[in-house]
Amino acid sequence: EEIDEEQARKMTEKLKKSQFDFEDYLESMKQMRKMGGLGSIMNMLPGLGGMGGLGKGKMPDIDADDAEQKMARVEAIIYSMTVEERRNPDVLNPSRKHRIARGAGVDISEVNRMVKQFGEMKKMMKIQMMKKMRMIVMRTRMTQYCMKMRITPIS
Repeated sequence: EEIDEEQARKMTEKLKKSQFDFEDYLESMKQMRKMGGLGSIMNMLPGLGGMGGLGKGKMPDIDADDAEQKMARVEAIIYSMTVEERRNPDVLNPSRKHRIARGAGVDISEVNRMVKQFGEMKKMMKIQMMKKMRMIVMRTRMTQYCMKMRITPIS
């Protein structure tokens, strides 16, 4: 199965607006599974391909089965949330987190860890998107300047 290009475009737009939520996170995990799961993706990466899912050298050892289990727990936690909680993680208070933990069959510390990691990932994605936007603006300005000065821009 191919990755849905429309979904990828929508995800990019949400990232630009910093609106990435747990539903998007679930969707990205589904897309990863369509690509053959974490082990398959690791085999596509330079330095990890053909190593049976384990990294060597500078890359830390990665257990694909363990990673898949952790991904399944994250999904269970997210599926234990209400739609409102998935769309707006800011509403997650301690009592909601306890309910989610019970529903997912995990300890509250796992819920807290996952929510914290999601927040950190969201910040990193925002920073990366801002860097990308800055590069586009700089490239556009450089092209406009070159056109104004009648210089052939370097591509």
